Amino acid sequence: MRPKVFIPEYMADVGMAMLKSSCDCIIPWEKGKPVMNITDPAHPIRQRLYEADAVIVRVFTITGKDLARPNRLKVIVKHGVGLDNIDLPAATAHGIPVAYTPTGNTNAVAEHTMALMLSLIRRIKPAGRALLEGRFNERNDYCGDELDGKILGLIGLGRIGSLVAKKAAYGFDMRVIAYDPYVSSDAYDGPAQLVATLEELLVISDFVSLHVDLNDETRHILDARALNKVKPTCRIINTSRGAAIDQTALMAALQSDRLGGAALDVFEDEPLPAHHPITELPHVVLTPHIAGLTTTSMERTAQASAQAVLDALVGKTPEYVVNGVPVC
Repeated sequence: MRPKVFIPEYMADVGMAMLKSSCDCIIPWEKGKPVMNITDPAHPIRQRLYEADAVIVRVFTITGKDLARPNRLKVIVKHGVGLDNIDLPAATAHGIPVAYTPTGNTNAVAEHTMALMLSLIRRIKPAGRALLEGRFNERNDYCGDELDGKILGLIGLGRIGSLVAKKAAYGFDMRVIAYDPYVSSDAYDGPAQLVATLEELLVISDFVSLHVDLNDETRHILDARALNKVKPTCRIINTSRGAAIDQTALMAALQSDRLGGAALDVFEDEPLPAHHPITELPHVVLTPHIAGLTTTSMERTAQASAQAVLDALVGKTPEYVVNGVPVC
């Protein structure tokens, strides 16, 4: 009997083709209708999880209650890098390996970070609005600045943060500093200057960009206290996890002109409501969690996700397993 793979969210054709060659794929979105993250365990779509040998998720949650139910799961694969939608301790307790795809969207997120930075400093949003409203002659009012020579402070220097450092330093001649307590100066050989404390980074940066996983240490790492330490001209960029910033504190800082601006691809609560007050601020750029979504990155991530499933189903431990559980 062919194994069953539950894929509740869109995955690129190249990954689907790899799986369909040897698996029966449960694909509720196949007819073009997006599937929201259904949390009710009695819902017919979520019921399909419990009959699957493997599951690939993007934002779909896998909870401890799911894993406590009778199921056939041999592996959980994250199509991407953020793992806060998967109950890792529960998966580990039930002996289920959790794999992820850390290299699939690295370049896409790094490029999007630079795009957001440029959008802020060149005032793309308010200038574009002025043009659409027939205020072409006001163009001198939207004179921006240049990245050259500005100080970029990176919080997190993993794969994405390190690549942003290279693009900013070598491509835009920015001075890059970074705070990451898990990276030592002996092990790091990139262009960023490591600083010992977060405060040291905050007080001098012209831009602060977050590149962290979400955990107890990073949740609200930029809270009201931290935001009070930055320069009033500083701009914040977040393409990592929404809850790394206290969104209420960020709103207060923006509304009181304690910040020069913010560019956010992720939010503490998603989806962001259409009429959220942050959408009305002229010095804010927002995108709907698309930093990692390019045609190239989606294909690369789909291939890696499918390969992780195929490896697990033949008894081989996937390349990137985050909870240390071997495939049985």
